[in-house]
Amino acid sequence: MKRRQAAFLVPALVATAALGGCASMDKGHKQRQVASVLSFLFPGTKDGAPPPASTQVAVIKVPFRIGVAFVPDAAQSEFRLSETERQQLATRVREAFANYPFISHIEAVPSLYLEAGGGFDNLDRVASLLNLDVVALISYDQVQHADASGWSFLYWTGVGAYVIEGDRFEVLTAVECTVFDVRSRRLLMRASGTATNKGEATMVAFGEKSREGRGKSFAEAMDQMIGALQKEVQRFRETAPRDPMIKLVLPPGYDPKAAPAAR
Repeated sequence: MKRRQAAFLVPALVATAALGGCASMDKGHKQRQVASVLSFLFPGTKDGAPPPASTQVAVIKVPFRIGVAFVPDAAQSEFRLSETERQQLATRVREAFANYPFISHIEAVPSLYLEAGGGFDNLDRVASLLNLDVVALISYDQVQHADASGWSFLYWTGVGAYVIEGDRFEVLTAVECTVFDVRSRRLLMRASGTATNKGEATMVAFGEKSREGRGKSFAEAMDQMIGALQKEVQRFRETAPRDPMIKLVLPPGYDPKAAPAAR
C-alpha cells in the first residue's frame, strides 16, 4: 500500500513543482546587457551625464587612422556578445568608413584593450599603442523580457505529469557609434539604430531561440546604425573643411571633398 502511495506521490510532487515553476514565470523575467559609452568615457558622473563637450579644436592630419572598438559591458557571460561576434560587427562598422580618401587605415581594436570606466586616458593609451588618430566606439543597450504565455498546459503520462510551457520573449536593442578625435576629445560623428524582435519557444528550446532572437535584434539594429553612419561619414566629409572646431591638416594636392573610391 505504501509503495502505491509513493508511486502516486512522486508524479504528484513533480507536477506540483512544475506548476509552481510555471506560476513563478508569470511574474516575467528580464535580462539586460549594457555597454555604455558614457560610463566608459565619464565614470562617476552624476546621473550618467557627461561633462561639457570639449572646447578644443580637433586638429586632424589627413589622411588619418581610425580604430573601431566595443566599449566594455557588464553583462552575464551567457548574454554577453562573444569576441568573435564583436569582431564581425566591428568589421561591418569598418565598411562604413572604407574607401574614403581622408581615412588611411581602419583598425579593429580587441575588447581586452578597453577597461571598464577607462575613459579618455584608456583611449590615449590604445591610440598610442595602435597609432590611431580617431576612435569609433560602439555601445549598446539590449533588454530581453520573457514570460510564460497562455498556452502552457499540463500533460499527463502513464508515469507522471509534465508541464509543457510555451514561453514568449521580446528583445529590444539600441546600438550607437560615437566617433571621437582622441587628442582633442571632440565628438566628430554619431549614429544609432534600434530594433525589436519577438518570438516563442518551448521551455526546452527557449535558451537557443532567445539567443537567436538577441542575435537577430542586434543585426537589425546594426543594419539601421550602419545606414545612419554612412550618412554621417558623408556629412563629415562635406562639413569638416568649414567647421571652425575642426582643423584639417592636408597633404599637398589633397581635395577633402573628393568622392569615395569605387569598390
